[in-house]
Amino acid sequence: MRDLIAPSPPSRRASRRLGTVGPYVVEGECVHHPDGQRSAVIRTGELNIEEVDATRRVAALASFARLCHTLEAPLQLVVRVRPQTADDGTSRGQAGSQVGRAELEGAMREHWAERLRAAPAFRREVLIATRAATADTLRADTHRAMDAVRAMGIAAERLRDEELARAIAAGLHVGAPVEWSLHPQHVAFGDLLVRGFALRRLPSHPVTVGWLAPVLRVDVDCDLAIHMIPASLGAALSSLGRRLRDFSAHRMLEAERGGVGDVHVDIALDAAFQLRGRLARSLGRPLHLSVTAVVRGETLEQLHQRGDVVRLAFQSALTGCEPAHFRHLAAFVTSLPLAVDALGAVKLVESGAAATCAPWVAAGCADPGGYRLGQTLRSRSPVRVAPFDTSRHANANIAVLATSGHGKSFALGALVLEAAARGVDAVIIDPEGEYEPLIRAVHGTYLVLAPGTDSAVNVFDAGDGDADESIGAVVDLVSVLCGGLGDVERAIVDAAARDARVRAMSEGRAPLLGDCLSALERSAPQIAVVVRRFCAGALGRLFNRTTSVRLDRGVCAVSLRDTPAEHMGAATLIVARWLWRLVRDDPRPRHIVFDEVGALCAHPPLRALLVQLARRCRKYGASLVVATQNAQDLLDTAEGSVVATNCAIVLLGGHRPAETARMEQAFGLTGAQRRFLEAAARGEFLLLAGDRRLEIRVDVPPLHHEILSAPPLDARPGQPQDVGAPGRADPKMW
Repeated sequence: MRDLIAPSPPSRRASRRLGTVGPYVVEGECVHHPDGQRSAVIRTGELNIEEVDATRRVAALASFARLCHTLEAPLQLVVRVRPQTADDGTSRGQAGSQVGRAELEGAMREHWAERLRAAPAFRREVLIATRAATADTLRADTHRAMDAVRAMGIAAERLRDEELARAIAAGLHVGAPVEWSLHPQHVAFGDLLVRGFALRRLPSHPVTVGWLAPVLRVDVDCDLAIHMIPASLGAALSSLGRRLRDFSAHRMLEAERGGVGDVHVDIALDAAFQLRGRLARSLGRPLHLSVTAVVRGETLEQLHQRGDVVRLAFQSALTGCEPAHFRHLAAFVTSLPLAVDALGAVKLVESGAAATCAPWVAAGCADPGGYRLGQTLRSRSPVRVAPFDTSRHANANIAVLATSGHGKSFALGALVLEAAARGVDAVIIDPEGEYEPLIRAVHGTYLVLAPGTDSAVNVFDAGDGDADESIGAVVDLVSVLCGGLGDVERAIVDAAARDARVRAMSEGRAPLLGDCLSALERSAPQIAVVVRRFCAGALGRLFNRTTSVRLDRGVCAVSLRDTPAEHMGAATLIVARWLWRLVRDDPRPRHIVFDEVGALCAHPPLRALLVQLARRCRKYGASLVVATQNAQDLLDTAEGSVVATNCAIVLLGGHRPAETARMEQAFGLTGAQRRFLEAAARGEFLLLAGDRRLEIRVDVPPLHHEILSAPPLDARPGQPQDVGAPGRADPKMW
């Protein structure tokens, strides 16, 4: 057994080259074994099969079952559970001049370090290992396994070089001599102590996928290995024949003695008959299955405590395990991703039963460099989302849907602060005027867009010199102002806008909305009456002057709080078109945030523009972020549904049953997820990030909380503000 760790047992030391772990040598994508065989390791993405919708779950399980049915080589599934640290997957962001970035980042790091010290959390990684005698066979087996995993909708990457060496080392030093000492109840590798447990018996009742979840979700530092080794049909039937004879003889002996039969023998006899029948009818192929758990610790007390947790997990799965007494070294080797079952505690099963051991039953969300938004409710693991990581998300668009009082604006603010800490710009369309403290805190630009202010937006600037786009913006604006236009009326406005543009350019100035009046008065006097109202007085200073909006860099916001309700659609349309131009002309990571987008979707031109942003932001590296307290405002229209469902990242907060019914259909929610939304407390969300679906709670440091809960700067004393701070009147957040 010691030869599995080092080839020189007497001294237990040997000179090692870089890329070796004991007798195993890493070369490129292969691990060379002492017996001449070689193995490969695949790192897979995260998925909780139990949390995806029914159609998606059936397809994923069918793909894994096909892999088990066609298995030709040893296959090992390793679930590696490790404690999370405050720095796992974080990024220090881009350098910048704002002092606030360093303060935000430092506060967040300190906050999560304290959280993890108080309540440790764990991250999980699923690895797949396969073994073959030749490189060609290994390559074919590896590709077959990767194709099956990808067909499940899970990312798969073959490890190589240093990553491969670290994976098989499991914490041991790569390229250094391996030292160990054996003890009856554990094996020690320097300061690392490990203890192994093996599955003693399979459940005595029919099982489905997920029966092993209590073991796979255990929250201790450990490695869980599932080995599947093909067995010949003849040997399997012979073994079952002997087992049936033994069970039958035991049953007859008990009957002769007049004793009560052993129920476990009866169950085993029935199971053996059923297994033999399935194998004989070619309904599955025989496999040798083993499940091994290896706990890790620095002290014997830790080892005992963690071992008890694993024992309880096996009991919760209605099965049992036994310690690998005097064979803990073999258990440790069995847990390494080498496709070597050194312990050999196997059970004969058919491939259909083996397929129920799919290890993807727990998913976290810890994107490297991602925004730290909170923690999962189940495991209290930090949640990190990297919207611009194209390897994990189809696009960078984000939707936040939650009824009033459930923390929608607070969650949006937390996202913007995390983006600012990483040097990612954001432009917020603020209909309630509640983001001003946030913008000031990060040294951003806050523009109040309302009649009577110095702010102005010129609809002709939306095209940035493109005549057709500028004319289209004018037509859409007039349509919003008039409550809709017919085809003939749109053609008249189009002609008036083109005439105005030509005359203004001949005079060497920028065209304005008022330049369209002369042509409209001749062709469409009723439309001219409406447009004239927006070309004089306070409204004229807002819509009939050159643009004063300059939101090119940093974190910016446009406040529409003081914009009259009847002008909200027009103002937002112009700003949105200007933002679309900004996104195209300066492509880089940037968040375009529309709060209360549901009410804005009442205007058809604005709905169409939002659909365009949702579909094309990815091309320019930008992110559309939409939020609404009434999901039906989005989901009741075809365009709104496109905006909501085109977001790769969705945060669903508390909703009423009628709304969750719509969400269940739109987002493919399970019954449990729908019930969670109906009972969600303030600050609790269902995070949908691809196939990862997590119940989370938004959790930020005191510094962030102070910024996000501050009242607007112009709030009058004694007047309650709906700002989302605890203890305030009408809080939006806990």
